[in-house]
Amino acid sequence: MNRLEEQPGQEGGRRGAAASGARARPFLSLARAAFRLGERVVFEDTSWVFRQDEHWAIVGANASGKSLLGEAVRGGLPLARGELRYHFAAPPGLTPEEAIGQVSFELRKRHTPAAMVQSRWNSLEEEAALRVRDFLEYERVMAVNPFEVTDRHREGRRRFEQRRRRAVGLLRVLPFLDRTLISLSNGERQRIELARALCHPLRLLILDEPFAGLDRAMREHFGHLLGRLMGTRLRVLLITTRVEDLPPQVTHLLRVDGCRVVAAGPRHEILRASPPLSVGAPAPPAHRRRSAAAEAASKGRMAEAPGRELVRLTDVTVRYGQSTILERINWTVRTGESWALLGPNGSGKTTLLSLILGDNPQAYANQVVVFGRRRGSGESIWEIKRRIGSVSPEAHLHFNDAVTCFEVVASGFHETIGLFHRPTARQRAQARQWLRRFGLLDFARAPLFALSAGLQRMVLLARALVKRPRLLLLDEPCQGLDPAHRQAFVKAVDDLIRRAAVTAIYVTHRPDEIPPSIRRVLQLGDHCPSAGADR
Repeated sequence: MNRLEEQPGQEGGRRGAAASGARARPFLSLARAAFRLGERVVFEDTSWVFRQDEHWAIVGANASGKSLLGEAVRGGLPLARGELRYHFAAPPGLTPEEAIGQVSFELRKRHTPAAMVQSRWNSLEEEAALRVRDFLEYERVMAVNPFEVTDRHREGRRRFEQRRRRAVGLLRVLPFLDRTLISLSNGERQRIELARALCHPLRLLILDEPFAGLDRAMREHFGHLLGRLMGTRLRVLLITTRVEDLPPQVTHLLRVDGCRVVAAGPRHEILRASPPLSVGAPAPPAHRRRSAAAEAASKGRMAEAPGRELVRLTDVTVRYGQSTILERINWTVRTGESWALLGPNGSGKTTLLSLILGDNPQAYANQVVVFGRRRGSGESIWEIKRRIGSVSPEAHLHFNDAVTCFEVVASGFHETIGLFHRPTARQRAQARQWLRRFGLLDFARAPLFALSAGLQRMVLLARALVKRPRLLLLDEPCQGLDPAHRQAFVKAVDDLIRRAAVTAIYVTHRPDEIPPSIRRVLQLGDHCPSAGADR
């Protein structure tokens, strides 16, 4: 049986347990369960009880099955055997599955059509694009037919508006309501997705890497917000590779590996047995070969003379309507001078990278010079892009569901979203070499989106490096990576920089992810950029 529903029980969490002096009732449970994933059976013989006075987090390495287990809990995977039981009472008119909300990269991808991603920087398209206010409207969030003529939604709409006002206030998204989704930064969009989830009448909220893309201040605010939510009858299940981000209200950890539960229990006990830094899988074997990435990237060509100008921005200003994103930016990047590009959510970091890549039409209304050619002077954008490698959360959304990992990496030679040119024998060998470098060669023929979100990001990193670019633009490249893969990637980039194989611009909200060889910082914020040679 897929689920058994009990009579409504006490939803008072810790208060109920303390009052009764007895152990709290189950909230949901698995009894010798196994789930079907295509032709595979995963999480065989899994038993687990999530009680009403507990908040759990699922932790593990990339590809361990964290997100799959979250999907199974909300009823998204067929039950092969055993039982999945929901012991809570769903809101009136909803099934228990409908009372479980989720925020994840996969869900965000479904909310972002390819046309929306591709038109992000086009100001004419942006005027007609979906606005945040409409994205959070009752009919869209609750999947109601807007042409339905009936009074049956009157009470539901009233309660929805109450939840929406609360979510907008809690996540501080009121200033974004009249902006378009495609104009938001990665971190701002993450907050909108969280607000949308809280507009639902929920009993369980599953958050998959919820801190990804948030700056430090917003991570702290969101941590406090989660603490407040956990004090209500709403239960929260977090999924993360970063144990250090978990709020103190998380009481229990469930650790997975190889699509099996390997440990479950009180948080302090699991951490004592497995400290946070050992949650990740062992580093890929190639990581132990010193400078392998740099040697692969620089083979066959001489490192360029240091000091040659790669990028020059002069009095660059970007505005959308009444909003000023960047104001009077002056910045020069030279060969051998890698930079960390820092700033809070919405400060314009990704917009600045879009000017360099030529994806943003406002590059042609500003003084933007790349590889000695000013944008708009008749240069070939594709010739320039062939000398730039890039990784970003937005690019991750471009690819279709059928593209294989090999095709993604090989597409990096032509900077296309999908493989539309038959690669040469040498290009095929280089693509496989980079897949091997990141321990991904076994997935070469697998669809990109069949991998975990963290491993998908590693494939995109290989794509950025495959053509041995002169300039490497990395926008939050370590989102979703476990400690071992973060360490492997940071070391690979650091090796490239130290050997003068590439000049990098590295965007992150996590200072510990910046390769040690990057010593220069451009700090954005409040339209007052500051640059320095040391960090």
